[in-house]
Amino acid sequence: MLSYNPVINSGNHTRLIKAMDKARRGEDLCIAFIGGSITEGYSSTSHDKCYAKLIHDWWVREFPGSNIRYVNAGIGGTGSDYGAARVEGDVLKYKPDVVFVDFTVNDADNEFYAETYEGLLRRIIKSSSHPAVVLLFFVQYDSGISAQPHHLEIGRHYDLPCISCVSSIYAKLKDGLIKAAEFTQDMLHPNDRGHAMIAAMAADFLDTIKHEAVAEEVEGPLPAPLGINAWENAKRLQNAGTDAVLKGFEKDTKEKEYPADHFRGGWSGKKAGDEIIFKLNCSEISVQLRRTVKRPAPVALAVVDGDEDNAVMLDANFDQDWGDCLSVIPVMRHGCVVTGQTKKDCSPAKYEHSAEALAKYKDTEPQAKEHELKIRIIGTPGELGYTAGEMISGGPAWHKSEGNDAQAGFELLSVFTA
Repeated sequence: MLSYNPVINSGNHTRLIKAMDKARRGEDLCIAFIGGSITEGYSSTSHDKCYAKLIHDWWVREFPGSNIRYVNAGIGGTGSDYGAARVEGDVLKYKPDVVFVDFTVNDADNEFYAETYEGLLRRIIKSSSHPAVVLLFFVQYDSGISAQPHHLEIGRHYDLPCISCVSSIYAKLKDGLIKAAEFTQDMLHPNDRGHAMIAAMAADFLDTIKHEAVAEEVEGPLPAPLGINAWENAKRLQNAGTDAVLKGFEKDTKEKEYPADHFRGGWSGKKAGDEIIFKLNCSEISVQLRRTVKRPAPVALAVVDGDEDNAVMLDANFDQDWGDCLSVIPVMRHGCVVTGQTKKDCSPAKYEHSAEALAKYKDTEPQAKEHELKIRIIGTPGELGYTAGEMISGGPAWHKSEGNDAQAGFELLSVFTA
């Protein structure tokens, strides 16, 4: 008989037990969440009905004598590459006791995101507050697509608890025991009932740990990295504290107006020829830009160490209907420019998904060295002979121009290095 058990790896409970013991003593606790739009609470009717807040509420109910802080660092449409670069400022500075991690529907199930995901987890595990880490695996309910295979392998390697919607909610859906309309409206984001189902699975797991024997398990030493460890110490560079040469680009000086005001702290350019230059010491470079529905927006090139022939194309156009997005484009991996998305490698008819191109670097040992990164606007799609790019699996597909060159700006939000 199928159990539909969501706990696909129970993991070591030592840190969770320590957090619960701390709460029992009435000490302050911090429960944090990092992930994408599901963690942010998309499709819940209020944030109080988001699964993350519901899990926090479990801690508040079970340990009423403790002041339990809630940190939600979910940002829609983002993966573990961005997570690794922002976890210090968005999560770890609060000294969390428990961190729940979700990136299985925004990460592709490939070597690149396995590397960024493992780097993120190592950064959290090794942080000064020694938090417990619980992994949450979500899924696209229409296709079954999820990065769970790679993420589960990494979770088992570090003996972390893993709670899966694939083995539970999705399995029941496939077997006809529940209908999608009961828990999701778009086959991805849970509605209020879906958020409650996720929280209930986590609460059931936490209940079992709360009632375990007092004697703690022994936590072993941190294992060696499963893959190449390039992203554990990733950094996010924005205009505050970053020296960059501006030639037409300008700093964004506006303050964040609210926590989800993510398009702040970067640089912007408007016309062909505008450029910005960085001096970096690293082996990995990704750039984060704002892809906008205000099309057509400019297209730029990212040039590493003056190699114009292998300049990586950056398309600021977003052909979706849910608003602008934070888009992360890998430019260099393990010291090598990411081919398959450069102006030499792709044509308007073919724009290879960067993650596929990145796979060829999986066995290259990264060595940090000095690099120059130059980002230069080359024009609007109409000026280049194409219409605005359409986002497909992380990369734009191009189509012939139909005119309409009402120009938006090119917003570089940050540069990630590792």
